Amino acid sequence: MQVVFLYGPPAVGKLTIAQELQGRLGYKLIHNHLLINLLDQIFDFHNPSRRVLTREFRMRLVEEAIKNDINLIITSGSAGSPTLFEYYKELIKLIKENGGKLSMIHLTADPKTLLSRIDDDFRKKYGKNFGKTELQDILSQKHFVFDKYPDLDHLTIDTSIVSAVEAAGEIIDHYHLREVSSAK
Repeated sequence: MQVVFLYGPPAVGKLTIAQELQGRLGYKLIHNHLLINLLDQIFDFHNPSRRVLTREFRMRLVEEAIKNDINLIITSGSAGSPTLFEYYKELIKLIKENGGKLSMIHLTADPKTLLSRIDDDFRKKYGKNFGKTELQDILSQKHFVFDKYPDLDHLTIDTSIVSAVEAAGEIIDHYHLREVSSAK
């Protein structure tokens, strides 16, 4: 079982790259807003239960995918909590203890690029509903959004200089992932 794990700040291209990888690898995709949008229907952004349930649901989904030998692509935003690295550590442990293989990718881009992408219609389609003002606040107050998880050597890609197609190719090459035969 293989897990490709993409993380980084808002508007860095996590979902765009994940969808490109999904098409080329044939893996199932659990993107960040798949769960968040569900929980937003019940809990407001600052409710601690929202964060707890997001983490628990993701972990359970991964656990069941491992049991069923389902390859996954997972995205995680780094704007919400400075404790995300604790979740990453738990996720890595779960995958490795159950014989899964992890390909972890830290996505980054300069603030100007992120701000230029934040109001894109593609983002709104998936319920990514905050705009430039909120992103400017995040970038000025939460410097950890650009941090790289320190406990595991892994790939970093700057999406301000690499397209989604190029990033997917770099990930596939770096981790020696096998593309499905009908892919490019």
